[in-house]
Amino acid sequence: MTFLVRSFVSGFLLLQLAAGVWPDEEALRLRSREHRIPFRYSNGLIYIPARVNGQKVTLLLDTGTVQTSFSLKIAPAKTTDSKIKVNMARGSMLAFRTSVDFTIGSPDLKERRCSFSQNVVVGDFTFEGAEGAIGLDVLRSFKAATFDFQNSVLVLEDL
Repeated sequence: MTFLVRSFVSGFLLLQLAAGVWPDEEALRLRSREHRIPFRYSNGLIYIPARVNGQKVTLLLDTGTVQTSFSLKIAPAKTTDSKIKVNMARGSMLAFRTSVDFTIGSPDLKERRCSFSQNVVVGDFTFEGAEGAIGLDVLRSFKAATFDFQNSVLVLEDL
């Protein structure tokens, strides 16, 4: 009886391997290079939980924004020598570029977050329900960005 059970289990496991039910080494490696960032979708906008300089915030994900931008509330001016003029739909305003440390996603799980230290634009901006906007500069640092709207997850694939 024991022989029959072992034979059945061995045969079942071999069939699973042959059918590709178990992920191969390449699939496991690819999955470990993914970051699954939760998001909230509301009124056509994607909101991402984040931390900027250690402070919990909400950021918009804006694929039309070239560079990530934050309001002065979460990234106050460090120096004034990097002032720039930012043209917006409602006119232009002065802002500045500065290096900021920030993390998008869930801080408790490594595969559900991504950390950055990069130059961003900071100004007296207002964002609809958020403190900043993640731009293409962040998304371009990944091989692919996939929106899973059914599960409210942004999948970022490392280069």
